[in-house]
Amino acid sequence: MPSAATSVYYALVVAWGASFYQFYLRDVFQTTLGVGRVIQPIEDFPFECRRVEHPRLEACEDLWLDNEARVLYAACAGTDPGRLHWNQAIKKFNASGRRPGGSELIALNIDDAGVDGLFHLRGIKPLGYTGANGDTSLDLLGFDAEILDGETINFYFVNQRPPIGPFNNYIDGSVVGTNSTIDVFEMKRGEEVMRHMRTILSPEVYTPNRVAILGGGAFLVTNDHSVKTGWRRELDPFIGGGNVVYCKSNSECHTAVAGDEPDEELPFNPAKIQPLYKQYLDKALSLLPKTKLKFPNGLTRGFDGLYYVPSSVDGQIRVYALTTDNTLRLIDAIRTGIPLDNISPDARGDLYVAAFPNMPRALKALADPLNLDSPSTVLRIRKTVDAGADGIRSVDYRVEKVIEDKEGKIISGATTVRHDAKTGRLFIGAAMSPFLVVCEPK
Repeated sequence: MPSAATSVYYALVVAWGASFYQFYLRDVFQTTLGVGRVIQPIEDFPFECRRVEHPRLEACEDLWLDNEARVLYAACAGTDPGRLHWNQAIKKFNASGRRPGGSELIALNIDDAGVDGLFHLRGIKPLGYTGANGDTSLDLLGFDAEILDGETINFYFVNQRPPIGPFNNYIDGSVVGTNSTIDVFEMKRGEEVMRHMRTILSPEVYTPNRVAILGGGAFLVTNDHSVKTGWRRELDPFIGGGNVVYCKSNSECHTAVAGDEPDEELPFNPAKIQPLYKQYLDKALSLLPKTKLKFPNGLTRGFDGLYYVPSSVDGQIRVYALTTDNTLRLIDAIRTGIPLDNISPDARGDLYVAAFPNMPRALKALADPLNLDSPSTVLRIRKTVDAGADGIRSVDYRVEKVIEDKEGKIISGATTVRHDAKTGRLFIGAAMSPFLVVCEPK
């Protein structure tokens, strides 16, 4: 018969093994890879969808909807040439393969498709911007916008500039990564130009993905990886490595949250004293290091003033509150069970997020987006608060599947979605796919 010490030892080994699977491997198999996940055909959902195809609507990674002016803005980089060759998030570092002229901000009038079905597509020309090597090309990824008054909109763009050497020459991005900045532009509604206001460059902003504007020139931005290049980022899906950074308008930036911060200690409660073996077990489990954020993607600010950060690995949407010292405090986590990309609120405050139900197929399509399609999912997250005279009793987040395309027949590789609350339409963009998608409710 084994001794008590031996029994405790084996119990700890089992606990460590179970915890290692729980915290490091389960997310990879069940959530990231989607083992056993049921994916539905697009015909199961009450929408009529179509692709909106035009060379200027290729690889539109992110979208923003001006609900009042009824204009959709899309950050489009082109597929090939374009984002197929230059996108740090997926280790594409061939700067010479960028689209001539760079990325473009496209405006679409959503209430008038026009005879050609292109919603009176037009480009917003940047003025006053000069890149690192003296040209005017932008390399847009995620972005956010704020309406300052009835006429003025400020755009905050993630700008994945190529790295430049001492002789104004491109240097190998696969070695040093991108030279990313956050660039702010101002535009008057109805105009087709935007004026460059400032560039935020900081070593704290190294793999930026998307911005969430705070006001007064400040913003949050996700770094989706631990480093720009190198072996460490290969471990990110398992141990994490991304973070969220707080920046001021003067380029002063610091980490707001990394995910591995110590848990807040709760007040001592004598009623919850645990058995001795459980105390030892918890102590052993605490020796396992906390993971950092795993590919934190396109964050957003909700109508409730909280910040929602989706993960492209563990499928969680972490909910944060901004503290007085400009860091983020975790207050909730929404488990969706599916890898996520950009998340955005509609005019009612519901959150819509694009998701990848079949990550292996999605990765294949990223490598060959002109010939391969991949399944896509759109989720809605609706927050409900049970409040009474004694305050808030409970907060619940309801996650619903809005639409899914098992074969990627129409919606393929979706990375962002905007819901028009007025009409119920969905506008869907993709980082690599050479089209936008519009879905009309039946």
